[in-house]
Amino acid sequence: MREFLRTVSLGWAAMSLLAWLALGPNLGWTKTSVTTWQKDPVTELEGPVVEKRFIPGVEVLALSLLSAVVLFASSLLKRKTRNNQFSAMKNKTIGLFLLCSAALGWAAPIEFDFKDPKGVNNIVFKTDAPLESINGTATAISGKVTFDPANPDQIKGKILVATSSLHVGNPTMKGHLHSDAWMDVARYPDITFEVLKAANVKADGNATTADVAGKLTIKGVTKEITVPVKLTYLKDKLKARSGKEGDLLVLRASFTIKRSDYGINAAKFEEKVSNDVELSLSLAGSAPRG
Repeated sequence: MREFLRTVSLGWAAMSLLAWLALGPNLGWTKTSVTTWQKDPVTELEGPVVEKRFIPGVEVLALSLLSAVVLFASSLLKRKTRNNQFSAMKNKTIGLFLLCSAALGWAAPIEFDFKDPKGVNNIVFKTDAPLESINGTATAISGKVTFDPANPDQIKGKILVATSSLHVGNPTMKGHLHSDAWMDVARYPDITFEVLKAANVKADGNATTADVAGKLTIKGVTKEITVPVKLTYLKDKLKARSGKEGDLLVLRASFTIKRSDYGINAAKFEEKVSNDVELSLSLAGSAPRG
């Protein structure tokens, strides 16, 4: 019994402190809402928006730590001899633990699925050379990203693009693009980007900008690159899009890669196809609830 109480008390103290740090830390009293300024997309006027959010204050932390101290102190008392007293103490301990857990309101990161059944997600690629400019798209996009609105710098995940969905308007040109000299669709079915870390994170209302470092793999070649990304967290907006309760995460990014870095017909046809390839991503991920 004594070891049980000590283990629970120490674990609870550590979890309480970590949770308070992760959710704030808020040095004031507990808040149940946060006011942010957002711009109306129609009128472009900015106004205050009140978002319901539980942010524990110092009194919640103090209560949690005090309960841990009480538990630890109770472990120093003489052991009860009767079984019913032991059971009563154990039940009270578990009840207090669950009560404090609910009061602290631990928030978990949200996982967003970027496989879009509406087919709206897209990546636009463009090359500009002296003889011609080529524009194309890719739409078979999937993958999952974990995002915590309270800690946007902790973003993790992986985005996949099916190379077979790479499309240009000219059928002959599309055939060349899918061939083994260019994207080798048969051998390399996916392009992937795996998130490693985020830096220079700046939050403004429900929008977050960051420099996201990750591993980009094309034709079996992996390079670590850094991409400027804008993330827009749309709480409770999934229903307006699909009829289901949940949230949306909109991801936008624009950057340039060199096809020579990934063995895409390197150093050839540069008078027609530039070595630089401009990429623009417009993706929406969903996180249904219930």
